[in-house]
Amino acid sequence: MEVTYQLTADDFRHGMIAWRMKNALRRWSCWIGLAVMPPILIFNAILLIWYPRPSLRETEWFLLGAATFCLGYIGAGPWISARIQFRRMPSAHDPITLATSDSGLRIQSRHADSRVAWSAFIGWREEKSIFVVFPQPRTYVPIPKRAFTGQQQAEFREILRRNIVPFKSK
Repeated sequence: MEVTYQLTADDFRHGMIAWRMKNALRRWSCWIGLAVMPPILIFNAILLIWYPRPSLRETEWFLLGAATFCLGYIGAGPWISARIQFRRMPSAHDPITLATSDSGLRIQSRHADSRVAWSAFIGWREEKSIFVVFPQPRTYVPIPKRAFTGQQQAEFREILRRNIVPFKSK
């Protein structure tokens, strides 16, 4: 199977989210952060407004800032990082051709022509709009689903299942 696609900053964002959610510890830390930080933020804002004690002021401001930073990191981190990564990568701005075979993936663009054996990949994930393959723990290759027809998506998913161990989504 061979498909051609053009990456966008949003593809990198979805890839970053898939990378972030690839194991249980990362998923739980995000969910706990989203569950714990808003109440801390609200509680400290209330304390600052209604109980303006000078002795607690410094701690309340610190907790307010820490909770705001954590929520910003969880929510805006992938968006900012993806935009920076997309802008700084010239090869992402050109059409990419992806060909699958029994031996692996072949990725071609104006900047590169690479063949990667299936054994080189350590995992893969599927998100709503993207497939992500991981050649290394901190490296991912986003492959947008819009490049495939419905039948090709099912075929590509099966090829990935057969050749690469997926990261568990549960």
